Amino acid sequence: MKNIEVFKDEMINDLMDFIRIPGIAGKSEGKEYPFGKSTAEALDYVIKIADKMGFAHKNYENYTAEVTLGEGSKIIGILCHADVVDGGSGWSSNPFEPVIKDGEIYGRGVIDDKGPLISCLYAMKLIKDNNLLPEGYQIKMIIGTDEEENWESIDYYLKQKPQLPEISIVPDANFPVIFCEKGLMNFRIQKGDFNGKLNENSYISSLVGGERANVVPTNASCVLKSYKSDYSFEREKELLFHYCKIKNIPIDFSEGEKELVVSVKGKGAHAMTPEKGINAISYLLSALAEIKTSENEKSVIDFYNRYIGLDYNGNGINCNLYDECSGKTTVNVGMAKYEEDAFECTVNLRYPVSYTFDDVSARITKALSEENCKIEWGVCMNPISFNQESEIIKKLMSAYQSVTGDCSSEPISLGGATYARAIPNAVAFGPVFPNQEELAHEADEHYSISDLQRIVNIYMDALLKLCDRS
Repeated sequence: MKNIEVFKDEMINDLMDFIRIPGIAGKSEGKEYPFGKSTAEALDYVIKIADKMGFAHKNYENYTAEVTLGEGSKIIGILCHADVVDGGSGWSSNPFEPVIKDGEIYGRGVIDDKGPLISCLYAMKLIKDNNLLPEGYQIKMIIGTDEEENWESIDYYLKQKPQLPEISIVPDANFPVIFCEKGLMNFRIQKGDFNGKLNENSYISSLVGGERANVVPTNASCVLKSYKSDYSFEREKELLFHYCKIKNIPIDFSEGEKELVVSVKGKGAHAMTPEKGINAISYLLSALAEIKTSENEKSVIDFYNRYIGLDYNGNGINCNLYDECSGKTTVNVGMAKYEEDAFECTVNLRYPVSYTFDDVSARITKALSEENCKIEWGVCMNPISFNQESEIIKKLMSAYQSVTGDCSSEPISLGGATYARAIPNAVAFGPVFPNQEELAHEADEHYSISDLQRIVNIYMDALLKLCDRS
């Protein structure tokens, strides 16, 4: 019987070539490239591997693709995505030129979600090559291309009314298995129409930070200007430097004619665990409270620090919620900008499963009701949960335990939003092991080759168990 050791080198090469295709979902480049050429290239690469392995496949106009083993009427699904977040800063190597160090592959997407996708393809290959797929079943992998953005690819797929799996795994989270996922909401706060007095010395002409809502921003900067040609920014520099030194936050100054550019460095992390990162936007706005500026900018700074600040549990907007099943609310401001006396920030909030969108949105609206601001709701997703004694949870736990020998870890809740929400009866399952550092969306994302081999065996066993064959 063939095992993954036979295909180890081939799998590693496939994954490293996959990582070299960035696949960052962006703006449409015409009908052929709905999220840009790079995501289409990433999807095409998956199809080429599937074709090499002898699987049937179908491309849904570069929105999504299906890869299928078998022709039975009972369908077991795998939901993956070929897109990744930006490389970001802080890497010790090029995030899209993967390297192997000490048995670990470093590269953007090796955990989220390219490594698991490739591992699942090889799990399907082992099932095929060893003739293990029971009669009457098929395994269908569904690959999206903008999971890190707005899920338009999976929405497009569902509108084509394909035959959906009866039950699915989503290899885009943690082991041993995810039995519930928090609710998620993205929203933009806009505040403007200021009529304050200008400061005679200096004022903030612009501020910008972050790249996307679901990543803790690593960079934020602002431009201080003066009406006086001979004005010195030494006092502002002194106060800002002193604050950042106390907080142990890197800050940099670049001075030009009648202006000072202030840049703050943070630490990236997934928005579901903002406490693991350092939010550059929040620290910049907190630092700016130390200096004198015009009333308009002071209003923005005070507004932000009152309702968001350095907190990541939603205290300022009355959303510090908790339940035993899924824990506390988390809040991440992923993007912000201020220009022409108008401020806006984009917030990614994840709330416990026992609450609803209406519960949380009402709290936010009420908290901000006395402010001159506007709230625009973006992509929002209801929480999902499974009974821990349900058949699918028990079978996935069994697959995990039989390969790893770990019988002490329990099903867990997740703050992340996976494709498990996209179709019925889908459960997030791996690839991050208990006590293993979660590096998705972070600098130096890496995953060991031995664990890639191990998850092939876990996914193969899980797929067979879901086919009622252990």
